[in-house]
Amino acid sequence: MADNQSAPPPTGDQQQQQWGQPQQQWGPPQQQWGPPQGYPQQQQQWGQPQDQQRGYPPPPPQQQQGQWGQQPQQQWGQPQQQQWGAPPPGPPPQGYPQQQWGGYPPPQQQQQWGPPQQQWGQPPPPQGYPPQQQQQQWGAPPPPQSGYQAAAPPPVAGPSQTYTGPAAAPSLGFIPNQTSPNYNPTNDVEVIRKACKGFNTDEKALITTIVKLDPLQIESINQKYTADTKKQLYSLIEDKTRGSLEDGLCALVRGPLNFYVWLVDRATKGMGTKETFLDLALLGRSNADINAIKKAFQAKYSRKLESVVSDDLSGAEQRMFEMVISATRTEEAAGVNPTTVTAEVKALHAATEARIGTNETEVSRIFIKSNDATILAIATEYERTYHQPVESLIKSEFSGHQKEALLYILRGVQDKAKRDAELIEGTMKGLGTRNEELAFRLITAHWIPGAIPAIKVAYNRIYGKDLVARVRDETSGDFERLLVAILNK
Repeated sequence: MADNQSAPPPTGDQQQQQWGQPQQQWGPPQQQWGPPQGYPQQQQQWGQPQDQQRGYPPPPPQQQQGQWGQQPQQQWGQPQQQQWGAPPPGPPPQGYPQQQWGGYPPPQQQQQWGPPQQQWGQPPPPQGYPPQQQQQQWGAPPPPQSGYQAAAPPPVAGPSQTYTGPAAAPSLGFIPNQTSPNYNPTNDVEVIRKACKGFNTDEKALITTIVKLDPLQIESINQKYTADTKKQLYSLIEDKTRGSLEDGLCALVRGPLNFYVWLVDRATKGMGTKETFLDLALLGRSNADINAIKKAFQAKYSRKLESVVSDDLSGAEQRMFEMVISATRTEEAAGVNPTTVTAEVKALHAATEARIGTNETEVSRIFIKSNDATILAIATEYERTYHQPVESLIKSEFSGHQKEALLYILRGVQDKAKRDAELIEGTMKGLGTRNEELAFRLITAHWIPGAIPAIKVAYNRIYGKDLVARVRDETSGDFERLLVAILNK
């Protein structure tokens, strides 16, 4: 599991800030965004970015972190809220617009914008967790860029125009070498070094120290350890631990960006592609995060990510991942264009049920190039028009990895917590537990604020079991302690 090279040079520290910034009142523009008379308040807006990981609730205020690749949720007419993971007031990272790095909204904020007056169906609200989550409404303008001065709402794309929206900044942990300015890693580095001294490793101390850290704190520890020892921290973990515990701890100390870079290499190395890891690393990510992975991958392995993935795949599957790696998705800030939805619904039908044989590349284009809000709108309108759920359509028209990849994307925009709970259960179902995949799914969820609690709720709702108890039954020893610590953080 050894890595060959460190991440690319730093692009500068970003400050973390907590909730409780001075509040500014931003009222909605008059006579333009108001709710049409007589419409009930709905839970999900068309024409507005899907700013949050679907199905995941906001974490407690002291744990708010910028969410990866997503724009912040901020509502017109609501006080502007600052979240952890957002840069302080001032210029954003070079090359990116002034916006917060995503994150979860404070609880109990409800937007009250009416649905647009249009003839086709309304997308349903995301299923499941939680009621206290901020509810977005139809017809609301895209949120202002929380963390900086609020901007005017972008135009709503009409039949004769396409609004692509501002590019999202990289997610928390995706700017190389970015550290936490409010965290001193000295004590934790010393605990880790003491735990690894001699012949007997103190695995409990390693687990307790590493699991509690967020991505920027992990990077702070990495830099401190390297400055003190001229070595990489993951190399120490590899030397002092074994098996599934080693897999999990090394994933944690790499942090999000370097882990996903390593995971793509792991997925494409050796005989056969490990499609599950490729999906986990690349699907559903923002353009900014894909570009960060591409740059870091080439810096580490001296090969272009596009070449590695293309060499490992073929046919429609290869073309699908070439589109993913091109990082040309419609930005979430663009919201939903009703004309685009109508056209894509017709294109999806023409590529599947309306012909003999499936145009797999065209279906992939619809799912890969659209933002989350548009995918959800397409799925809703397709079922309304053709009386066929898109999930059933995918299952009937596709097989193998491409089917699983499309379902991963679709289920992620519908209910991410439910999707991830089912995938986690899948690693433990039947004879033998897929320990490496189980660890990676829990660790990547652990990096998303609010994801683990939401997954636990969804898991209990689906299976009638406690996820922690289930993991305890399927694992043992220090590996069990690691996973339980992640679930109980």
